[in-house]
Amino acid sequence: MKPPIYLDNASSSFPKPKSVAKAVSDAINLVGANPGRSSHVLGLKASRIVFETREAAALLLKLNSPERIIFTKNATEGINLALKGLLGPGDEVAISSLEHNAVIRPLTVLQDRGVKIVRAPCDANGLPDPGAVPDVKMLVTVGASNVTAALADIKRLGKACKEKNVLLMVDASQTAGCVPFDTSNIDVLACSGHKGLLGPQGTGLVWFAPHVRPETMIEGGSGSDSQSAFMPAYWPDRHEAGTLNTPGLAGLKAALKYLERRTIKAVRQSEVELCRIILDRLRDDARIVVYPPRGAARRAGLVSFNAKGVDPAQLGDRLDRLGIAVRVGLHCAPEAHRFLGTFPDGTVRVSPGVMTRKADIKKFFKALDKALRE
Repeated sequence: MKPPIYLDNASSSFPKPKSVAKAVSDAINLVGANPGRSSHVLGLKASRIVFETREAAALLLKLNSPERIIFTKNATEGINLALKGLLGPGDEVAISSLEHNAVIRPLTVLQDRGVKIVRAPCDANGLPDPGAVPDVKMLVTVGASNVTAALADIKRLGKACKEKNVLLMVDASQTAGCVPFDTSNIDVLACSGHKGLLGPQGTGLVWFAPHVRPETMIEGGSGSDSQSAFMPAYWPDRHEAGTLNTPGLAGLKAALKYLERRTIKAVRQSEVELCRIILDRLRDDARIVVYPPRGAARRAGLVSFNAKGVDPAQLGDRLDRLGIAVRVGLHCAPEAHRFLGTFPDGTVRVSPGVMTRKADIKKFFKALDKALRE
């Protein structure tokens, strides 16, 4: 059986660079020890993997103070650590119209604990307007929507938030590793390791600027300051209780090194070119509805669309049987679909990645035409 054409990279990137699987395998088969615990040679090798991955992530994403990077199992965990560690009763937080459930659900829990949630004034694409940042403790926004692909103006938002003494938290799950963006005025950044960063599933990170001091959400063994009943005061140990996913971080390090060599700029150029082909072809088809924003250069590397009169789940199933892997439905972001007017059925989402070729896009359109004729 031929493998499908994989166009679901906004969900998880695939295939990965070959170096990623090798690094995971080597960490399991040749290292195996617990990082930060033992001083024997294998324990030190494990610790070095974690340290070098942290340094590589800081370098690629242009984040100062690498020790402020906390490794998580995904972006969702990092977002929860940030929101629940920084917001308390009486605090106000503003959000965009396009947030993922990774933001909506923890904020709903916090709302029951006395945190007030407001909608930030947004632009035509549903993203916060840098010229109208509200007076709140924190503004949370996607770097790019996983539904519409709209890109937030992080540079202007960061400056505007800084001027108003508002913390800016960015969910960079759809931009980290594939869209260059300014991090100089971001206070909190969370992202997955398995999407644009090309690492294994089960990896992610959250970074806090040096002036941001969240409460600990998980306490336990850290391999340091073990005589105390409290978590260490120093980072990253303070927020990394328990054994880390060393094999996953080894794979993430290999992926980060791959991206460092290829450059985020080159990845971005490739994905813009592929999305431009997809957008042009879809818009030329009278059977298809394509959702804004319009220009490929103004969006992340994904396209949401629907076929007139066809349930997106049904179309996705037809494409799957024809060897094309896309994602359908609400994409864990019902608020974005309410904004688009595509709730509750959602859309079909096609998202090329680092390894996608133009030939893959050609096969996608051949299959789409066949699926629409069924």
